[in-house]
Amino acid sequence: MKLSVSNLEVSYNKVSALRGISFEVDSGDFVTLIGSNGAGKSTTLRTISGLVKPSGGEITLDGARIDNLDPDVIVQKRIGHVPEGRRIFKDLSVSENLMLGAYIHRDRNTVEKTIKQVFEHFPRLHDRRNQQAGTMSGGEQQMLAIGRALMSRPKILLLDEPSLGLAPIIVKEIGEFLSELNSQGVTVILVEQNADLALQLARFGYVLETGLIAMADRAANLADNEHVKKAYLGI
Repeated sequence: MKLSVSNLEVSYNKVSALRGISFEVDSGDFVTLIGSNGAGKSTTLRTISGLVKPSGGEITLDGARIDNLDPDVIVQKRIGHVPEGRRIFKDLSVSENLMLGAYIHRDRNTVEKTIKQVFEHFPRLHDRRNQQAGTMSGGEQQMLAIGRALMSRPKILLLDEPSLGLAPIIVKEIGEFLSELNSQGVTVILVEQNADLALQLARFGYVLETGLIAMADRAANLADNEHVKKAYLGI
C-alpha cells in the first residue's frame, strides 16, 4: 500500500497549518515527521486519517484518493491512527477499549485472534484486561491506545507523540515494539517530539517547519545534519 501526499494544504480559521507539502510512503516503510510545535506534524496525520479536511492538494492510497473520505471509511482502508494524548475511553475497561477498535470486523474469529496478538505484544494489557482504563499508568494507557489501533489490523499505522510524558524504560519498550511491528510488514508513520528517538527508529525522515517540508533525507543522514542537531537534537 503506497500512500502519497501531494501539495497538501490545511487551514484553521484562515491560518495556514500546511502549505503545500508532498511526500510518499512506500509499503513497509518506516517514516518519521519531526519539527517544532506548530510545524504541522499532527495536522498531517489528522488529515491523512480524515479527521481534518484539506483546503488543497490530495492524498492517495495506491492511486485512489482518500482525502474526501470520512475517518471510519479510512480505517476500513487499513489505516490506523494513534492520536496524541492517547484518547482512550477512561471509564471503560481495557478489553472494552480494545473491542471498540475492532468495530470494522464482523468475523468473531478475526477479532479473537487479533486481541490475542495485542495481549502477546503487551502482556500488561492482558493482566489488566478487566481494569478500568483510566486507572492505569500513562505508559499502560499508551500501550492501550496502540493496541486499540492494532485491533483494526492496519497496514499503515500513524502514531502521534507516543513517547510523550513516559518514563525512559517505557519509551524504549514502545520503540522496540514499533520496530518489531514494522519488521512484520506494517508501514509506520511516526510523529515524535523526541527527534533523537524518531530518527533512530525510522528509515526516512521529513523535517517540517511552519507548514512546509524543510528537509527530507534518510533518517541516519538527518541525525548527522548540523541544523537538525542544533534545532531538534539539542546538540
